[in-house]
Amino acid sequence: MSQALRKIGGTVAKGSGKVVATVDPLAVVTEVIKHLETRQEEKTKREYIWAKRDVIVTELNNEKEVVLSYFEHRFAERKGALEQFYSLLHRAVDTGNDQQLETALNGILGIIQENPLKDFAEFRKNMADPNFVLEL
Repeated sequence: MSQALRKIGGTVAKGSGKVVATVDPLAVVTEVIKHLETRQEEKTKREYIWAKRDVIVTELNNEKEVVLSYFEHRFAERKGALEQFYSLLHRAVDTGNDQQLETALNGILGIIQENPLKDFAEFRKNMADPNFVLEL
């Protein structure tokens, strides 16, 4: 702090003699202290903002992992079901079996029309539970 006072005193001393005569040393010290306190407060605020940013980024990355995991499992399930229905569709066309054809088409349409996000909220809740075991 004495270094800061010397800087200010040196700057003031270089000015005209009238300025030096009217400067209140206590006011100068008070302003320097206020400046240093404000600088420390602002530094603390920046550190808080950076820490909060890091927490939010971590939360977003964790959320990303949950979402990607959900889509991976949900669409793998849909893919498997669609593959089976398309296989049934091809067999039905090859054999001319209208009942199998209708079953395959209804199954394909049912999967396509189903909202893949319908159970996302429940999945998210389960993934937050450390005791939850995902069964495929």
